[in-house]
Amino acid sequence: MAYWWGVIAVGLNIEGTADRQFQTNSYLVEDTETKDAVIVDANLEPELMLDLVKRRGANVKAILLTHTDVDHIGGLARLLEAFNVPVAVHPAEREVITQGIPLRRAFPVELPRVTQVQELREGQTYQAGSLSFEVLDTPGHSPGGVTLKIGNNLFTGDALFAGSVGRTDFPNSDTDALITAIKQKLMPHEDEMVVLSGHGPATTIGRERAYNPFL
Repeated sequence: MAYWWGVIAVGLNIEGTADRQFQTNSYLVEDTETKDAVIVDANLEPELMLDLVKRRGANVKAILLTHTDVDHIGGLARLLEAFNVPVAVHPAEREVITQGIPLRRAFPVELPRVTQVQELREGQTYQAGSLSFEVLDTPGHSPGGVTLKIGNNLFTGDALFAGSVGRTDFPNSDTDALITAIKQKLMPHEDEMVVLSGHGPATTIGRERAYNPFL
């Protein structure tokens, strides 16, 4: 069943929806003062996100993709019908949304070709209205997996979950790269850092440092 939940941070309101098929999370990140917002990932029930945006009165500036598995981009076409905004993605997975080349051959997805495409590249701040995100490369589950950091929040996609890590049994996945990225890019953060992943509940870096059996 789809669900709603939220994280309140200083100056930010973060709310999520999850689709029923894969329980994939999509997030609305909103500046509570300006109402500028971004959507992080586009799960298979975009109407939930559209309802959330309407309820919040948010001004969506961009759609950010942690990676391009079908369950994270399946709602992209519907969201782009509603919002004429750029889509930001790591260069390694750009062709998935610009040329329709699926990330996984076993899971093709048909989407209209996205023309307003921007890059999520480590070392560069991604600015969307009044919101600024730090981009951290966290590949392994997919070649262009990224984590997006804003305030005390890490949007980790399918890199790090509560009590688990992303799958690496796909041909273009890499277990060593994933664990290295998590340990080098995510674990150095303070214990209180909130982890908002592609599936499941929120957690913290401290909790995962102490209890995640894969780390």
